[in-house]
Amino acid sequence: MRGRQWLVAFAVTAVVVGLASSATMASARQTSASAAVAPKFQLRLGTIMPFTGSLSAVGPSINAGGELAVNTINQTLASMGLSGQISVDIVDALDDQTATAPAVEDATKEVKIDKVDEIIGTLSSTSTIAVATSVTIPSGTLLISPTASSPALTNLKAGLGPTRSVYRMLPSDNFQGAALAEAAELAFGKGATVNVGARDDDFGTALQAVFVKTWEAMGGKVGAQVNWDPNGTTFDTEAQKLVSGNPKGWVIIDYPETFAKVGPALVRTGKWSPAKTLMTDVMSIPASLQQVGKQATVGLRGTAPSSLAPSNPQVAAFAKLFKTTESKFPVTGYEGTSFDAVVASFLAALEAGSASPKAIESKLEAVTDPGPGKTVVTYLNLKQAIKLILAGKQIKYQGVFGPIDFDAHGDVGSAVYRYWKYNGNVVSTLKLFNYGG
Repeated sequence: MRGRQWLVAFAVTAVVVGLASSATMASARQTSASAAVAPKFQLRLGTIMPFTGSLSAVGPSINAGGELAVNTINQTLASMGLSGQISVDIVDALDDQTATAPAVEDATKEVKIDKVDEIIGTLSSTSTIAVATSVTIPSGTLLISPTASSPALTNLKAGLGPTRSVYRMLPSDNFQGAALAEAAELAFGKGATVNVGARDDDFGTALQAVFVKTWEAMGGKVGAQVNWDPNGTTFDTEAQKLVSGNPKGWVIIDYPETFAKVGPALVRTGKWSPAKTLMTDVMSIPASLQQVGKQATVGLRGTAPSSLAPSNPQVAAFAKLFKTTESKFPVTGYEGTSFDAVVASFLAALEAGSASPKAIESKLEAVTDPGPGKTVVTYLNLKQAIKLILAGKQIKYQGVFGPIDFDAHGDVGSAVYRYWKYNGNVVSTLKLFNYGG
C-alpha cells in the first residue's frame, strides 16, 4: 500500500514539476519572442548646446534634460530585456558658444566623425539655421532644436539635401509675436505707442517684425525701432534712439549677455524704466535676470513659451525627477524640450524599426500627432508605449513640455505662453495665452 502511495505521490510531483517547468519554458519563450519581434538598432545622438556665451544660463540644463531622457529610455529597455537589441546614446556633447561658426564646426564634427543619426541643438535660431543649411540638411542628418523659434525655420526647404530633416520643440515666434501684442495691450493700453528694440539676428529681427505687424493690426502704434549688433561693446547711441519720442512703453528682444550692456545704457538715459518694458522668453529665467542686474530688470514683464500646467502629472513628475537626478543644474523651465526631443525620436525609431535619420523622420509625426484610435502615452508609461509599438498599435506621445503635434514643416502646432513679471526676487505668471490646437 505504501508503495502504491509513493508511486502516486511521485507521479503527482512529476506532473507539478513538469507543469512548472513548462510554465518557465513558456515564459522564457514569451520573453524571447518579445525580444525577437523588437528591431535591433543604436540611436546615436549628438548634442550642441551653449555651455558658454549668451545662452549659457540655459544650455547646461537643457543638455542635462536630454541626458535624462537617454537614461530613462535605456533603463526601461533594460527592464524589458531589450537592452541587448536597442540602445540610445549621446556620443558627443559640444559647446557652440552661442555663436554660428562654432555651431557649424561642432555639427560637422558630429556628422562626419561621430557618425550621429541626429543632433539635438542648437538653441539660438541663427546657429540652428546655419547648422541646418550647411551641415544637417545636405548630409541628411536629423536636427531637432529644443528652443530655436524664428519663423524662418518653417520655410527651410528640402532642396538642399535628401530630406527636410529639421524640427523644433518650441513653437514658432509667429505665436510669440501674438502673445507679445496681447501683453502690450494689457500693459500699455489699446492703441498705445511703443518703441521696439531688438538684437540684429534671425531671432530678434524676425520676432520684431511679427510683433510690429500684429500690434499695428490691433490698432497699436509703433514709434522708434532700433536694432543692435549682438557683438557690440557699447550701446549708448542705440539707447538714446530707443528712448526717443514719448512712448507708453517698450518691447525689447534680446539675450541676457547682450542686454547686460544694453540695459545699463538705457538706465543712463534717465528716460527708460524696466517697469514699462516687455521682454521675451530667456529673460524670464532668474539666472538671466541676475546676469543683467536689478537696476535694469526689476519690474520687467514679458512673454515666454510655457510647458503644460505644472499640475499635469507628467510635468510635476518630471520636475521632481530632474531636481533629484540633475541637482547640480539650475531649473530653467526648458529642460523638457530636449527630454521630449530624445523620447519622441526614440519612439519614432522604434516604430520605423531603424535609427536612420530618414526612418525616424518618416515616423516623427506619427508618434506625436493626435488621432483616432491612438493611445496617449507619456514618459511615465514608456514601457507601455514600447509594448504598443511592438504590437503594431498606434500611439501619441504627450511631452513634458507640451503636446508636440509636429506639422509637415517640423513645427509644433499649438502653444502656451505666459505673461510674466519680475519683482526683483521672483518671476511670477500674470496670465496664460493659448494658441493653436
